[in-house]
Amino acid sequence: MEPDSEPAYIMQAVGHKEVNLRRLAYEISNMSTHTEGDVFGVLIMLVKQLKFHLADGETVVLDELGRFKITLKSDTALSPELLGKKSVKKFGVNFLPSTEFKSWMRELEVVPEKKG
Repeated sequence: MEPDSEPAYIMQAVGHKEVNLRRLAYEISNMSTHTEGDVFGVLIMLVKQLKFHLADGETVVLDELGRFKITLKSDTALSPELLGKKSVKKFGVNFLPSTEFKSWMRELEVVPEKKG
């Protein structure tokens, strides 16, 4: 930015709170005939199976939500035989929202945060 130029502003998504699985289980149980414990158990198993399939190299598609896929960054090597788990610098998860989820996001209310 030039020293004499006007400041430029951008918008950025801000998260103020977190919601955990127990809270989601409580809320879902209050909207259904299932107990909070039953819902929590299903959510825990969903996470367990998500990890199982990701570890197996599969992309997990939660239809209304999106796709999850394991990513990694690794060192380079002169041959494939020299590569292994120690070569991995960083693991990550890629999330690609579904078309429905993207449509839902476009309908969100966007409000600038007031400082002060």
